[in-house]
Amino acid sequence: MADETRLRDCYELVISGQDVDDPGVPADSYRRFRSQWTHGWAGNPQQIWLATAASGALLGCYVLALPERENRANGFLSPVVAPSARRRGVGTALVAHAAEQAALAGRTLLMADARVGAPGHTFAGVIGARPGLTEVRRVLDVGPALHARLPALQAEADAHAAGYTLRRWAGVTPDDLVSQVCALNTAMEDAPHEESFEPLAWDADRLLEQERRAVAEGARMYSVAALRDAASAAAALTQVFIDPDVAGWGFQGLTAVIREHRGHRLGLLVKVAMLEWLAEAEPELGQIVTGNAAANKHMIAVNEKLAHRVTDYFQFFELDVAAARKLAVRQ
Repeated sequence: MADETRLRDCYELVISGQDVDDPGVPADSYRRFRSQWTHGWAGNPQQIWLATAASGALLGCYVLALPERENRANGFLSPVVAPSARRRGVGTALVAHAAEQAALAGRTLLMADARVGAPGHTFAGVIGARPGLTEVRRVLDVGPALHARLPALQAEADAHAAGYTLRRWAGVTPDDLVSQVCALNTAMEDAPHEESFEPLAWDADRLLEQERRAVAEGARMYSVAALRDAASAAAALTQVFIDPDVAGWGFQGLTAVIREHRGHRLGLLVKVAMLEWLAEAEPELGQIVTGNAAANKHMIAVNEKLAHRVTDYFQFFELDVAAARKLAVRQ
């Protein structure tokens, strides 16, 4: 959608429901929203559609990602309805319309998520979507209490991580590490996921396009890797993103450990090093938000050591495109 005014309208609609849809975190900045809705994730093509009243007022909108590399049977849907227009069939009409677009693209399954307890979670059940995996959102409070615990946590990690060294960088991945960071992104794809979801394969073009766009749009990116000394091979990585328009908050990106290097506390090692770095580089940082599949016990154990607190649960849903198309009949 090239119309910047309408895109801004979609943003205002999304944040107008923040207090009931997702009150545990600050609203996305327009900068981040615009990137997500116009560029999406990992280069996947997207469509944006709007539902308007006869007056031109915006009632709802959705973004539909239609991947062309992996997940070619799936469409990833994010529908939003204005708070004043809810319970009037707008959401059902949006999903039915999205199903038609998905069918035209040869897709058989719609996938989405919703915060447990939010109106969208109830709506998903009403239209017959099947619940899947649960993701847990956690927030880490950054401050003196956390920093006082870091030396002991670093000592614990160091005791298990002999033979590894740390390397850190800001911004786009250095050329000599691109292939290794791609491998770490791919390693992350063995985390728990829906059976119908095909993990992404990362290559240099995909990685650098994503990172360069984020930097061009103003994000501050921090990365810390653990390297195996003998071969200087990247064994673990953690990344945090700062949106300059969302004061005091950081957003956890990838944290991954290559399978053959697991069991050496490398996840803890790189996360502690990241927090020490951010204390210098981002002194105003107060919270870092992250999410993990509820079944991802290894990463959750690391986050619990750091004293992340649970704030929300998110449910993944699936709906057959054929069933979603029939929702139009109910309008």
